[in-house]
Amino acid sequence: YNGFCTAISAWNAANPTNQIFEEGTEMQQKHEIAAFLGNTLHESGEFQAAREYMQCGDNIVVGGQVLCKPCASANFDWTSKTCSISLVTGGSYTDPYCNSALTPSTDPDGCACGPVAEDGSNSGYVPASELFFGRGAIQTSWNYNYIDVSLALTGSADTFCTDPDLIATNESYAWGAAIYFWMSHVKNGKTSHDSVLTDASFGGTVDNINGGLECPASAGYFTDAVSYRLNHYCTAATAMSVDSLLSLDECSGLSTIMSSCVSGLCSACNAWVGVTPAPTNAPTNGPTNAPTNAPTNVPTNAPTN
Repeated sequence: YNGFCTAISAWNAANPTNQIFEEGTEMQQKHEIAAFLGNTLHESGEFQAAREYMQCGDNIVVGGQVLCKPCASANFDWTSKTCSISLVTGGSYTDPYCNSALTPSTDPDGCACGPVAEDGSNSGYVPASELFFGRGAIQTSWNYNYIDVSLALTGSADTFCTDPDLIATNESYAWGAAIYFWMSHVKNGKTSHDSVLTDASFGGTVDNINGGLECPASAGYFTDAVSYRLNHYCTAATAMSVDSLLSLDECSGLSTIMSSCVSGLCSACNAWVGVTPAPTNAPTNGPTNAPTNAPTNVPTNAPTN
């Protein structure tokens, strides 16, 4: 993920009125970096998972081509990242992230997709370049999302429609796709970028990214997942030396989970217990004449980190 800075520069150059990490006060910029890194740390398995594990955690490279062995969770060994029973049957695999009714010529559009043929020499494996599973720092998935990201980052639908695995193999694309989602995906009338700068809300970013499963979280796996996400956020907040955590509002149950996980899965949040959350609709720190609602111009004082 060394392409992080490259991806930021590319996005901001192409989007002068919608800048990431360069709007608001210096402290607001730090808050946005912390919220972004907290979420991406979680979404990417601490920057180790460029590809979704169940779809391509078990992979091999043959002749320069990445082949994936899709797997059910019950058959996946998390230690060795190997799959004992492939989901490929009858010589082909049905991509669960393919809406075949959407093509580059339909409205709405999507990358052309369909059943993927099994590799002739490697039983149970299919080409990564024909699958639209989750990739990148915030897992881009589905053929209709890949075409939008491709247009936004490269100016051509063909780039990621022809080879979606570029988001896993090209570091600037892995980060760029995440930045595109952060700045463009709208839920409840706002993006994750808006949630930080306008509402001073980390909860809003969680709801935007995975609110259907985590706001509120069901018992078991997703409760633990939210705890880990909070731990990553608190770690990033400490690293960025922010003055407080952002609000956990806008994601139902998030505050309750933090209260219960500070002695366990989100122990990094102990450092923030008792610290007053950042105010809503106001900068957390900065000059008194700074605007509070995400100006489009770059401020004089750039982030220090």
